[in-house]
Amino acid sequence: MKKNRILIVDDIPDNIKVLQAILSNKSYEVHYALNGKDAIMLCVTHSFDLILLDIMMPEMDGYEVCEYLKSKDKTKDIPVIFLTAKVDSEDIIKGFDIGAQDYVTKPFNAQELIARVDTHLDLKHKNEALKFMNLQLEERVAARTMELEDSNKNLEEANRQLSTLEESKNDFLSLMSTELREPLNGIVGFADMLEYAIKNKTNLKYVRFIKQACEKLIGISDIALLLSALRFDRYEMKVLGIPVTEIVKLSSEKLKPLISERKVKLKVDIPKNFIVKGDERLLEICMEKILENAITNAPSKSEINIGAELQGNKIKVFVQDSGAHFADGEVNYTFRFYELKKDEDSKNFKRFTPGLVVVKLVMDLHKAKVDVENRSEGGVNVSFLLPQY
Repeated sequence: MKKNRILIVDDIPDNIKVLQAILSNKSYEVHYALNGKDAIMLCVTHSFDLILLDIMMPEMDGYEVCEYLKSKDKTKDIPVIFLTAKVDSEDIIKGFDIGAQDYVTKPFNAQELIARVDTHLDLKHKNEALKFMNLQLEERVAARTMELEDSNKNLEEANRQLSTLEESKNDFLSLMSTELREPLNGIVGFADMLEYAIKNKTNLKYVRFIKQACEKLIGISDIALLLSALRFDRYEMKVLGIPVTEIVKLSSEKLKPLISERKVKLKVDIPKNFIVKGDERLLEICMEKILENAITNAPSKSEINIGAELQGNKIKVFVQDSGAHFADGEVNYTFRFYELKKDEDSKNFKRFTPGLVVVKLVMDLHKAKVDVENRSEGGVNVSFLLPQY
């Protein structure tokens, strides 16, 4: 397995030694430079997965080095973590404005440093995988185009399919761009708050918030990759008998922070002997996205009902909230963001969430039915019907 290559840039050799000691327990390939010019030369001749960059250096400071690297195609995607003893909000914001991903304060906390390095390396590799998958999608479009050029039959229908595929790719990329903004904004916001916490050397709550934002960002990348895999039949299912209560339990565990934030209560009423046939990982993701949609839209301190009932030899699982209804027309597109019409007024879409698209693709893979309906007493009911095991 290829080792992650990390470049440390600091004009103080003792700082480099400390960082090398901290990183020595991980399987990294560590390089170093004592000034900005040497760092740039190394980046031109070598490839790195991450750069730990000191801000305060003579001749060429860390801001200048980062700005230069972000202006070049070869180095613009390398994550940069600033090393600094300064915690002024203006300095922090300046770092993010020129393209840095994060910062670590001196003296270094070993556990925090490794956690941040691992987070940004993991995010970088997932983004690279996503780019590769997008490239495959573009190649598929190109291949389809060549097929169409070789055939004169059913030209109108073939062109429509090609157009739909191209628009699907654009909608997918647009979705990623939109969803990535929120956690990135969270990182910047919490970084500002850290100034107060670090000065008082107490309360690492804000550090945890930053990690949560990064985790959310990585989660979005994971879902994007899964979406593409499901969309183009690259996922191999493993069908087992799975208790519905276990699916709900595992999914709700992942959503504890959101449940706490929204101050909602989950009321579960499902017999323990209700077991469905399906792929465990996909059904957990499916339930997680349905619950996430309900929790996000439910009023604070309200109750969300999760239940199940027998319908012949199948089990219907449902999640009910008391939030806003889907707008007229929105229900029609709940599961089909790949087919949203450009002339639709997006302002009418009040509760649409891309997570429900994942639910539909999962259910399609199981050859199962999923429904979304507005409840007459208020709120929304999302349900799916699976064979009993």
